[in-house]
Amino acid sequence: MATTSIETTTPPPLFSPEFQRDPYPTYRRCLAGPPLQPMEGRPGVWLLFGYDECAKLIRDDRLSATRPPSVLVAATGDALKEFDDLVRHMQRWLLMRDAPRHSELRKLVNPGFTPLVTARLRHNIEAIVDRLLDGMRGARTIDLIKDFAYPLPVRVICDLLGVAEDLHERCVVLSNDIAVWFGDPRRSPESARAAQRAIRELEGYFAAIIRERRSTPRDDLLGILVDAAAGSAALTDEDLVAQCVMLLFAGHETTRNLIGNGMYTLLRHPDAYQELRDDEARWNTAIEELLRYETPVQGFGRSLKTDLAFEGTHLPAGSAILFMIGAAHRDPRQYSDPDSLDVRRPHNRHLAFGGDAHVCLGSTLARLEGRSSMSALMRRFPDLRLADEQPDWGLNFAFRGLNTLRVRI
Repeated sequence: MATTSIETTTPPPLFSPEFQRDPYPTYRRCLAGPPLQPMEGRPGVWLLFGYDECAKLIRDDRLSATRPPSVLVAATGDALKEFDDLVRHMQRWLLMRDAPRHSELRKLVNPGFTPLVTARLRHNIEAIVDRLLDGMRGARTIDLIKDFAYPLPVRVICDLLGVAEDLHERCVVLSNDIAVWFGDPRRSPESARAAQRAIRELEGYFAAIIRERRSTPRDDLLGILVDAAAGSAALTDEDLVAQCVMLLFAGHETTRNLIGNGMYTLLRHPDAYQELRDDEARWNTAIEELLRYETPVQGFGRSLKTDLAFEGTHLPAGSAILFMIGAAHRDPRQYSDPDSLDVRRPHNRHLAFGGDAHVCLGSTLARLEGRSSMSALMRRFPDLRLADEQPDWGLNFAFRGLNTLRVRI
């Protein structure tokens, strides 16, 4: 275990580059203040800190997963019209729908993510992991992000969605364009333009794949979705394409960061690394602790359907709340010694996959990919060690992850 010392300097401001490289000193300062705080520079947007407050409010039915256009893009009036395609597409995502539409869509998509279906993927995942590790033979230094954490989840989700191998790299680029915009609380028009272009391109890919799949059915996730669309008027072609884009994006971004963040954390904690390398039985609790300690999704938003009074603050309808999950996971009122890694931590009820009806569809798959990849990597290269003194963190608030992770093998 390693405990972070108390700061003697002022922590960096929220969402600054310094904060995004190490958000935890700032989180500690914010956790000491009121649980609900206004976001500087974004009127009507509020930040919620604290585990109990996040876990409670996320279940309040006065909150909506839909996002007003002005929350999706920091623009108003006629300037928003430029982003009509982006807004229409995003508002079809399962993640951004409320009941009853959310329930209808989720019921149709759920069969692709049952524990039984996910368990059947284990062999394919392990085969992909082995091929990636075979490619590292003979190397002295490798980049675990570029050579491992990036390609694994994109290959898994692209295979499930019928995306040809020659498009995998392009899908990574397009997914990242969406992530830069989606993960930025300020949602600038510049990043929104790139996201809109990426989504249009992905829509074209999936429309073509779905047309082909209807003539040559296959028993995979896309096949389940295509069958659902054929058997129910609740899933239009536009809805189907939107869910495919969402699943590609979510299945790649978050799992990549689980693997990268997890390996970096374990390499910084050699006792935990050795314990997991030597005892496979520890992985179930270890995955949950890694999800808490370096949360791949640091925050997510909701909007208010009605006025809301919370913790002494009145919020009008239409306000947006950003749930600061990364801070909630370091809340000392919920976790004993929260800044220490404890791969045996019991009763670890983190919020890494959400906490309401929108809880992540692919959480079981993400856990499977994370455990299979990290445990295989440690078995194949038991003496891994960091090659760089300073971590190369990306500057994306919501999707915390490393740009590079060079290790010696």
